[in-house]
Amino acid sequence: MITQVYGKGGPGAIHRFDPRAKMLLLLVFLILFFLPIRVRHLGVYLAVVTVLSAVFIGTANTLRPLRLIAPILVLVMLLTPPFYREGSVLIALRGFTIVSVPGLLLAIRLMIRFTGITMIFYLFIGTTDPDALILAFRWFRLPFTISLVLSIALEYIPTIRTIYDQVQDAHRLRLAGEADIAKGLIKRLIAAIPVLTSVLILSVRRIPTLAMALECRGVGRKNRRSSYRTLKTGPALLGDALIAIGMAAVLTTSVVLFP
Repeated sequence: MITQVYGKGGPGAIHRFDPRAKMLLLLVFLILFFLPIRVRHLGVYLAVVTVLSAVFIGTANTLRPLRLIAPILVLVMLLTPPFYREGSVLIALRGFTIVSVPGLLLAIRLMIRFTGITMIFYLFIGTTDPDALILAFRWFRLPFTISLVLSIALEYIPTIRTIYDQVQDAHRLRLAGEADIAKGLIKRLIAAIPVLTSVLILSVRRIPTLAMALECRGVGRKNRRSSYRTLKTGPALLGDALIAIGMAAVLTTSVVLFP
C-alpha cells in the first residue's frame, strides 16, 4: 500500500494530522492552483506548499517529485510559448515570434500549477497512513470498494516510479562495464526500451497479487464491514478540524484581498 514519507526526525505533526482535515486542505489547494489568478500569487501558493513539504518531510523528499516531473516541466517551457505569440515579443527569429510575454507567462503558470498539484498530492499521500485514508473515505460515506480503489489509485504512480527505479538499477548492474551511458535524446529513448518493457512486465505480473490482496480485504462481499482502527473523535478531531478550517480561511481570503 502507500509508503509514508518521513523527514530526518521521523513522523511529524502532519503525519498525525487527521486525514479528513488534510483532505479539506488538499481540496483548497487544488482549487487555488486551478483559479485564473495572477502568476505571482500562484507562485506564493507553490512556495507555501514547498515550505510545508520541506519542514515536515525534509528537503530530499521534497525534491523527489520535482525530479520525477522535471522532463514534463521542460517540455511545457519549450513547447508552450511558440503557440502563443500575441502580445509583446521577447524572442523573434526573422520576424517570427518565438517567445512572447503572454506565452511565457502561460508557460510559467502551467509549470507552477502542475508542480503545485504534484507536490500537494505527494505530501498528502506520503504523510497519510493507507488504513486511515480508507477510513476517511468511509467517513464521507463512500462505499468500501470505492474507498479502496481510490487509495490504490493514489498509490499507483509512486509505485510505478519505484518499480522503474528498481528495474533501472538492475539493468545498470547487469550492463556494468559492457556499455557506456547513452548520449543524446534518441539514444537514451532507445536505451530505455528494455527498462520500460521490464516495468510493463512487472506491472502486469503484480495483477494476480493485487487481486488476491483485494480478495483478502473482502472486496465483493456483501456483509457489513468492520474495522480494528478508528479515526480521531472529540477534542482531538475538533483541534485538527479548526486548524484546517483556519488555514483554508486564510488561503481563500488571500484570493479576495489580493486579486
